[in-house]
Amino acid sequence: MTLLKRIAAVAFVVAFAMAVVIFTGYGQNLIDIRTARIVFIVSGAVALAFNLFSFQGGKHTPLFNFIYWTGSIVTFVGLVGMQFNVQYSKYIMIGGMVILGLSLVLPAKWITKMTSSERPNDVLDDL
Repeated sequence: MTLLKRIAAVAFVVAFAMAVVIFTGYGQNLIDIRTARIVFIVSGAVALAFNLFSFQGGKHTPLFNFIYWTGSIVTFVGLVGMQFNVQYSKYIMIGGMVILGLSLVLPAKWITKMTSSERPNDVLDDL
């Protein structure tokens, strides 16, 4: 599993770098925009796929993982749609980002797999 996570991390970094080239224009003298689009789509898909293989593992609950990865996939589909000038791709991307944002404001008991004895005490004056 750690090998898959490392490959996914490298693919994500490459996809992020290509997104910077595509959307900001920075680095277009180093790589052609068409090549950057292809590398972005392939490396982004590899990163998402390999991260989805480790979906159930980790310190987060399956509900958090499901909402987070749903938002990630929808955002990625929106970004790919923007590359092909799909009509509503910006709305798809914004929807994915909203889903990602919702996953980050979930209550702590829905996010981590802590038992009740591991949870921090809410009372500050416990003396």
